[in-house]
Amino acid sequence: MVETYCVVTFESTQHSLMFEKLLKDNKLGVKLMPVPRQLSSSCGTAAYVSCDEKDRILELTKINNIPISEFHILEVSKSGSILSKFMKK
Repeated sequence: MVETYCVVTFESTQHSLMFEKLLKDNKLGVKLMPVPRQLSSSCGTAAYVSCDEKDRILELTKINNIPISEFHILEVSKSGSILSKFMKK
């Protein structure tokens, strides 16, 4: 079983907090989390977001000058993985 998740990464924690506020102000779901190991072994904060809202999210970040590093689409094949367990909370 493959599940799809979207995760946004940032250069700094400050950018992730600005991103979280922007999405919440626009009534979009967002959940901050540690950067998944599948994306980077370095420390950092990422945001779990709806894949369906990708275009709107990218437009809002551009209009509001909120820098993001990358917008990742992750496919997790094991329903028992740590990542998929975190996403379902």
